[in-house]
Amino acid sequence: PTLHAYQEEQNIDLLVMGAYGHSRIRHLLVGSTTTEMLRKADIPVLLLR
Repeated sequence: PTLHAYQEEQNIDLLVMGAYGHSRIRHLLVGSTTTEMLRKADIPVLLLR
């Protein structure tokens, strides 16, 4: 919610995120911020490893 509000306030039209892999077990237990951002983003997202 906070990032989305900031994006709207600042009229940002591209989100750039860093991403790195986790084990599948950790992903199942903790989740993935990157995956969640990709699902909820209403603007293009550029992922960098």
